[in-house]
Amino acid sequence: MSDKAQLKPTPADLETAETTEAPADLKTTETIEAPADLEIAETTQPSTELETAEPTEQESENKSAFFQAVGILPGEVSFEEGSIMAKVTVGGKEYRLLFKPRLMSAMVALKLEIKQSGSTTQRLIVYPKVMHFPKQDQPHQLAFQLVGFEKDPASSAISTELEDFEFKLSGLWQFIPVCRVPVISVFRNFDEAIHQNLKKLDETVAAKKKVNFMKAAHVPLIWKDAPFKPFRFNPKLEKEEQGRPLFLQLKAKFIPAKDGFEFVALLAPPLEKAPKFFKASNDDKATVQKQKKKNATPSKSKATPSKAKSKQAKPPQPKPKPRPVKAEQEAEQESGE
Repeated sequence: MSDKAQLKPTPADLETAETTEAPADLKTTETIEAPADLEIAETTQPSTELETAEPTEQESENKSAFFQAVGILPGEVSFEEGSIMAKVTVGGKEYRLLFKPRLMSAMVALKLEIKQSGSTTQRLIVYPKVMHFPKQDQPHQLAFQLVGFEKDPASSAISTELEDFEFKLSGLWQFIPVCRVPVISVFRNFDEAIHQNLKKLDETVAAKKKVNFMKAAHVPLIWKDAPFKPFRFNPKLEKEEQGRPLFLQLKAKFIPAKDGFEFVALLAPPLEKAPKFFKASNDDKATVQKQKKKNATPSKSKATPSKAKSKQAKPPQPKPKPRPVKAEQEAEQESGE
């Protein structure tokens, strides 16, 4: 078997940077999905139908910049019996090991490698998957999505760039309402072909597909004495006064004890404006919210007919025969005596 199960992820391969292809109906299946009320990435300004960052001179100077979140994770992999569902144990903590349907071959190859080698210790190439919750005091949940795995530490280009537990994070440096520490928000990179497909979607299903497709990953980052202040949305300020988050490209180290990432080094100068990216509109998110509430609340109009129907379905009960008046009077006289 080859020393590398999968080549270095490219922008086309990265989940947070898929810019080359997408199904026409955009059914991008997510293995972990944040609750709909956690669409909190839009902390800068109201968006249009398909908001993207405008190109600038600074961006043209750094054409290699794009959103991404990928890293090297060594750990003990365990598969469920008779399944390709797996978990990875890192630093004494267990995390779900997820996969996308189109990358299922990497999961199958990993299981075969463990069976043939007898070694469950593997060096994985993964995306971080973070789920945040509405309450700030409720900790986020972390999982990892498999891209590939390596047996030789220098078997691919990404191994020359990253050491064990190191991740490349490129995104917007900001605070979000549901996390105490600032995050690197990794959006989906813009692609004109996908943009045109989105515009062709049927209106009845477009909102949900757009929101799911454009969902961002918000990776918590601990960066002591950071020279760049993370952006924080202020509802009291006007749009023109808000400013905007910096786009940072950096290296971070995963710390299992903290279920988070710590800053290691900058990989490029910060950009005042990010590369073009997809972001769901506020209208689409509101439509999805209304639809979910509607589906969660049973309709009274539907409940009433079913109740009436159940009453009609019961067989009629025979009415008791009335006692003759004379017999009732005689019974009263007997009881009085």
